[in-house]
Formats: sequence, structure tokens, C-alpha cells
Amino acid sequence: MNIISDKLKIRHFIILLTIIFISAGCANVVSPGGGPVDEDPPKVIESSPPNFSTNYDGSDIQIYFDEFIELHNLRQKMLVSPPLEDMPDVRIRRRSIIISIEEELMDNTTYNLFFGDAIRDITEGNALSNFQFVVSTGDYVDSLSVRGEVVNAFDLKPAEDVYVMMYDNIYDSVPYKELPVYISRTCENGQFEINNMRKGEYLMFALKDLSRSYIYDQPDEKIAFLDSLIVPEYVKTTPEPEKYKNDQENKERPSETEEQTDTITEHETIENDTEEGISVEEDTTMYTQKKAEAGFYRLYLFQEEDTVQRISSAKFTPPGKLTFEFRVPFDSVYVEEYKNPFDDEKQKYKEFSKDKQSMSLWLDTLNLERDSLHLKVWDKDHLIDTVKKSIKPKQDQRRKADEPELTIKPNLQTGRTISYFKNLVLTANNPIKEIDAERIEIYLNDSIPVESTWEHFGTAKRRVKFDQAFEQDTTYSFIIPDSTFTDIYGLTNNDTLNISFNTTKSENYGKIFLDITLPNDGEHYILQLWYDDEPLEEKFINKSDEYKFHNLPPARYSFKLIHDKNKNGKWDTGKYLKGIQPEPVFLLDEDIEVRQNWEHEIIWNVNQ
Repeated sequence: MNIISDKLKIRHFIILLTIIFISAGCANVVSPGGGPVDEDPPKVIESSPPNFSTNYDGSDIQIYFDEFIELHNLRQKMLVSPPLEDMPDVRIRRRSIIISIEEELMDNTTYNLFFGDAIRDITEGNALSNFQFVVSTGDYVDSLSVRGEVVNAFDLKPAEDVYVMMYDNIYDSVPYKELPVYISRTCENGQFEINNMRKGEYLMFALKDLSRSYIYDQPDEKIAFLDSLIVPEYVKTTPEPEKYKNDQENKERPSETEEQTDTITEHETIENDTEEGISVEEDTTMYTQKKAEAGFYRLYLFQEEDTVQRISSAKFTPPGKLTFEFRVPFDSVYVEEYKNPFDDEKQKYKEFSKDKQSMSLWLDTLNLERDSLHLKVWDKDHLIDTVKKSIKPKQDQRRKADEPELTIKPNLQTGRTISYFKNLVLTANNPIKEIDAERIEIYLNDSIPVESTWEHFGTAKRRVKFDQAFEQDTTYSFIIPDSTFTDIYGLTNNDTLNISFNTTKSENYGKIFLDITLPNDGEHYILQLWYDDEPLEEKFINKSDEYKFHNLPPARYSFKLIHDKNKNGKWDTGKYLKGIQPEPVFLLDEDIEVRQNWEHEIIWNVNQ
């Protein structure tokens, strides 16, 4: 019995040890140590032919890296300058890429293959930034350069992902018809650089190329141009032709017998023909302006004004409102009923939007005594379009909720306040015909009666304002009973409108005194005060002086100055074929932080 007992004890002890070892093993399962994260981009160890080679014959180019790589958005990021009809095929083979150019290259020409940051390592995605490969079909590599930046003409913000193109065949319409001889693309800060150019005179043109054709062939593409010819200059660069010399005795090339990855082909075709419907007259007008000074060039990107006017939409809203939306801003819109002429051709109930791209017209009851409208819409003396609209919907199709009504809205700010220097304005959805002002009750501080005085304003007679100045830091209450307002259709406000608000006081606001020195006194400028990406106030000025801006709520403001060359009171874009640049814009370098009850004195010399 004792022997059996001892054997059981030994067996239990062995089982216990086994459990302990298993548990300890499970508790200590960890992932292998990986070391520091790789943050280095791929490095080129050699290439065939070497970078910056001469007498290149168009054979395949193979570039070897120190690690496995991938191509990221190559179609969008790769540029070849001068451009090719067909982009090269780029394939990955283990730790190398093979570039195949399948078209005949020009003689004695330097080609620059720019990859941007498309080449990345396959593990961490580290990008080889701004990598370029240069070869020449002649006896030497061209070494001249130009550099600069592209900014948006209206706000001077950097223009990213814009092609900058150089032409040596110089006539006005060349961007419409020919591919450039050199090309680059702006980066995030709007800057660009074109290297390995040959000596000569060039036209510089920038394009936000929506079609990726390198041709200015769409009316909504943005462009920029220099109105003088430029000559590239020599700039010492760091790449050396011997950097990637094909020396097999000193460098170990990855084995060609290693297993290959799947082939990746990036292919893109550049269309030569301009888009159908866009015609460009043949011209041979040469640029005769003096050469721009060599150095850093700045181009102002703009979109040409679209002058093709069309009606985008036409809508009828019962009881009698017509709304037209237009493709581009109009000059002076007029609507004509050509089958059954309107009784009132003056169209007194008409309203334009601030940007002049929409118009509302309220027809009175006499003009609504018909089933449909047959309209001709004119802009000045030009017939835009004809429109037919039904204005008598079937009764069984109209729900009670769709019945027209007169609505009134006040111009209260957030928190139910009104600036003490402004008026209370009530806006109706239809033109107002009558106001029973005697029924309106107005109280100061909830108890002191105030006389009611109202005034119509606006071209459509939709707005009325309380035509009396407010006291500062005071509470006002307006009680407007139902049926106080009557519109041209006989509709009245159905509910009593109770309006209570507080007025502000002068101490709530700050002031800016801007002492500005203009580029040229006597010429016309527009001085704008901007807040939250919108112009808040503007002054038309023609001399250097101090200009005051009062009653500014605490906030950050900025100033913009527009050189109004054609004196039309607005900023105008450019016209390329006429050689007209967009009107110059100047920005004050820093924003102004306005505080309550503070006066801010700012000096701005625009010439500095």
C-alpha cells in the first residue's frame, strides 16, 4: 500500500509541475522585439543608364533601390519634361523600377522624369521626395532653370497642383494648340521649379488642368501668364552625373533571377486636340514686351469671365412669384410676356440678388388671370431664352399645407439683440401693399410707449423698417397683431408677432483708423475690410489718407486693396488672348484684433 501511495504522490507531483510550466509559458507569450521603426525613404544605389547621362538612345531605364518599393498615385504625380505623347510605362521588378519609353525622342534634348513622392518603401510607406531622373539625347545635359510661385489672383493664396508650362514657339494662342516644351507642377506652397532647360526665350503659362491634357481647352480651367518673355538662368544644383554610376565592381546589383513581383503599369495619354466646341483663331502675334528680369517669377491664377449667359432654372411659386437663376451674372434683366403681354410692363415688383445671378418677379393679380406664361428673358438687348410656365395647378393636386401665406421675419441677431445704430427691419415673402401701423404697439423697457413710424424700402416693396433711432443698452418690445400687413395678393399675416430685443451700446465696439499709402495717388482703388472670409465694408478711394471704420464688433479683421483699373467698382478677372491681367490685389500682412471700446491705429504702406 505504501508503494502505491508513493507512486500516486510522484504522479501528482509531476502533473502539478507540468501545469506550472504550461501556465508560466502561457503567461510569458510575447511578440518578438522589432527594433526601431524604419523612417528612412528608399535610396537609389545605381541605375542603367546613370542619372544625367548623355547620348541616351531611348532604351529602357532601370533604377535600383536599397529596399522593396511601391508606386503611389504615379499617374497623378509623374511628369515628363518636355511632355511625351504617351507617358512611359513604369514597372516594378523586385527592388527596381523599369521605365520604358515607347516613342521616338527629339534629338539634342534633355528629358526630365519627375516622380514627386510617388516612390515609397513597401513596409512603412516612406516617400522618396522630389526624385527626378535626367537624360539627354545630345552630347550634354541642359543646365538652365526657372523658379517661382503661382498664387490665386483674388486672394493671393498659394495655388497647389497647378501646371507651369514653358513654350519656345511663341504666339498668343499657343497654350490652346501645342504641348509645352517644359513643364512643372506647383507644390503645397504654390512654388515650382523647372530645371535642365536649354538657352532661349520662353513664354510662361500656368494651368489648373482639369482634363490632364496640358492644353488650355476648357472654359472653367484657371490660368496664369507672364506678359513678358523670360530667359532661364544657370543655378548651381547638387545632383552629380556620377552619383549613380553603373559600377558593378563596387556595387552589388540585386539578382535578376530573384522572384519578380507583379508588373505595375502606369499609362496615360495626352490629347492634342482641343475640346470640340472651343475654337481658337490662328494667329502669329509675337510677344514684343521686354524680357522679364531673371530670378523668381510670380504668376496670378484666374478664371476668365464666362460671358455665355443662360437660364439655369425657372420656378413659379404660388400665388405669383417667378424666380430665375442665371449661369453668369447679368447686367439688366427684363422679362416679356410675348403671347399675352403683361398689363404692367414696368414690373415694379422685381428684385435682384446681390451677385446678380438670380431675379425674382412677383406678378400682380391682373397678370395672374391666365393658365400659363410665355416669357422671353432679356439681358440688356440680348435675348437669353424663352420660358413657358404653367401657373394654374389643378385644385386636387394642391394640399392645404401648400396654400400661400404671408410671413414676416425680423432682422434679429443671435441672442435677440440689434446694434443700436441699425433699424429694425421686417421682411415679407411677398410685396407689401398696406400697413395698418396704428395697430402696432412699441414699448421701451416694457412700459414706455413709443410712436410707430414705418417706411417701405427695396425694389419689390417686401421690406419695412422702424424709421427711428434706438437708444443704447435698452429693451424694446414690438407687438404686431394679425392682419397688420397685407400683400399685393390680399394675404395678411395670420398670427400676432411679438418681438423683444436689447440694443447694444457704443462701448461694445471698437474702431480702426487706417493710414494707407497707395501705390499711385489719383488712380481708383477699392479698400475692403474683411471678416470671416467676407467683405464687411468697403470704401472707394483715390488718395493716400486716413480712413476710419467704426462700430466693429470684437473680432479679427483683415484689409484688402483692389486696384480698380477700369473704374467699375469691382474686381475684374483677366483675359488671356487680350493680354489683360486680373486687377492687382494687395493684402495687409497681418490681421487686426479689434477689442471692445478700443481704437486701433494701423499704418499700411502698400508700396513696401
